Amino acid sequence: MDIKHLEYFIEIVNSSCNLSIAAKKLCVTQPSLSLLIRNFEEEENVNLFERYKGRLQNLTPAGERFFENAKFLVKNYQNMLAELREDSFQFKGKIVIGIPPLILGIVFADVLSSMLSTNPDIKFEIIEAGAYELRRMLTLKELDFAILLQPTNIDPSTINEHLLQEDELTAFMSSSNPLAKNEKIYWKQLNNEPLAIFNHTFMIHHKLLEQFKKENIQPQISIMSASWDFLVQVTKHSKFLTILPSPVHDFFNISDIIEVPFHNPITWRVILCQPKKERYSHVERHVKKIIIDHFDQNSIS
Repeated sequence: MDIKHLEYFIEIVNSSCNLSIAAKKLCVTQPSLSLLIRNFEEEENVNLFERYKGRLQNLTPAGERFFENAKFLVKNYQNMLAELREDSFQFKGKIVIGIPPLILGIVFADVLSSMLSTNPDIKFEIIEAGAYELRRMLTLKELDFAILLQPTNIDPSTINEHLLQEDELTAFMSSSNPLAKNEKIYWKQLNNEPLAIFNHTFMIHHKLLEQFKKENIQPQISIMSASWDFLVQVTKHSKFLTILPSPVHDFFNISDIIEVPFHNPITWRVILCQPKKERYSHVERHVKKIIIDHFDQNSIS
């Protein structure tokens, strides 16, 4: 059998071994399908189907094995042709990437601008939303990629994850804050301290609450916001302290704001997530490589 004949065989099985139904779907005659099966069985001296009064009923054990192998071969052949056709064109298509606002601003801006400028034929749609909404969209395969924090709390059997960047959460405060003199801060030193932190739409918010519970401390959470620059500004002339990813320090220039790390810090891991599927398009593979290579190069430098 050639590939076309294998496709015919698969369609016969998928049509519950009904040659008439299979013939209509394939736009061929029923006798031609019957002759194809009979000739192949005679040539190979094997029975693919069990028969009753000349009608096909079910696959024999040999037929079942042949059916699984046929599906594998046809799928690989179709993928091979698809990749061949894609390779003959420039990278074109649409990619939808979901990114939380914080990560978009302090981690992903450079790689995104680079991708846009060097891939004019790829349309990038950026969905800026919180982690909970992005997880939902990723699970429903409404996104090609999502940039999330670990743990993603998504069933690992449904997505592929790749670590892009690893840092830690640190404390930012006014230079006049007594804690600013410390080389490192113990979490227990935050007990009853006034805090300004991200609101509940951020994974960092929940990580901090878990840490406070673990340390059995009760900070005074007076301000919650979705804006990291606002949280930093709040600490400038006050006793407020905020807790943000360390890379934030590269995006402001305020001389009297001090960054102090923690003993036993909370790790901040940025993850590239992609829904698992049988085959990824040429453009999807290309974009994934760009993102991973960008962060690998930056980690080396």
